[in-house]
Amino acid sequence: MTYLRSSAAIALVATLGLSACTNPDGTKNNTGTGAAAGAAFGAAAGQIIGGDTGAAVVGGILGAAAGAAIGNNLDKQEAALRQQIGGSGATIVNTGEQLVVSLPEAITFDFDSAVLKSQFVPSVNAIARNLNEYPNTVVRVVGHTDSTGSASYNEQLSRQRAQSVANQLAAGGVSSSRLSVVGVGASQPIASNSTSAGRQQNRRVEIVIIPTR
Repeated sequence: MTYLRSSAAIALVATLGLSACTNPDGTKNNTGTGAAAGAAFGAAAGQIIGGDTGAAVVGGILGAAAGAAIGNNLDKQEAALRQQIGGSGATIVNTGEQLVVSLPEAITFDFDSAVLKSQFVPSVNAIARNLNEYPNTVVRVVGHTDSTGSASYNEQLSRQRAQSVANQLAAGGVSSSRLSVVGVGASQPIASNSTSAGRQQNRRVEIVIIPTR
């Protein structure tokens, strides 16, 4: 009976959080999304620690507050980034849990090169300044290629490109302790590799910004 009451409390808190996940116009409300995720996590943690319905509800409320704060900070950071690198050719996606800044090959590297284009360095420096303005995040720099060539070569090139971007972020003052680098080659396409346009979309570096608290 206690388990059923606690489960119902967790579900209630999560439902209340989810009701805030969209704006009246139907667009995503990332503050609400963070609150919903935080509520569910906090409620579950409260139940585990406290062992009763009250603890679950209190944990859900505290978790919702923390999640809402994270979502709100992501919204602010996204808005600042759009001002700082708008028009550069980079794209920004806010999932409500992290920001993904995608840098297409066309603006960052020459074909088959891992040397960052000099004309794009100011944009990477602007991203570095943004990351320093919002220090409570870690940053995962992920390199991607198309499927042309061997898997081993693509993995190496994608990592070298990601490392070039990470090096420039570090040169812009971002602590190396916040940065991680990975090259995934052609394993995570966002378009078909059967066309030239698709392959061009797949050749990119993504800067994934993940809140830590």
